[in-house]
Amino acid sequence: MPTLIQRNTEFEQIKDSIKADTKGRVVLGRDYSGKNYRVSKSASGEILLTPVVSIPEQDMWLYKNPQALAAFQQGLGEANAGEVTVGEDFSQYADDNIEDE
Repeated sequence: MPTLIQRNTEFEQIKDSIKADTKGRVVLGRDYSGKNYRVSKSASGEILLTPVVSIPEQDMWLYKNPQALAAFQQGLGEANAGEVTVGEDFSQYADDNIEDE
């Protein structure tokens, strides 16, 4: 199992005591409903839940390509700043009556 980087060592107690059911499940509350977590356990038995997001496998290439990710993030930043231009109109080249061969 890979070593995890613990980003924050300050924890807030959210429940005094909870008991796992017969299947090992615990209820955290509605604030945590529907979220995904990585579960880690320390040598002393402490359990750490780290919020994670899932990325579709077909989109993973972007995160493995630093240049493409940088260009994507730059484009998002420019769009967010309103730095967009209207492109050319290519509708004259459209052929709505294309038939499969």
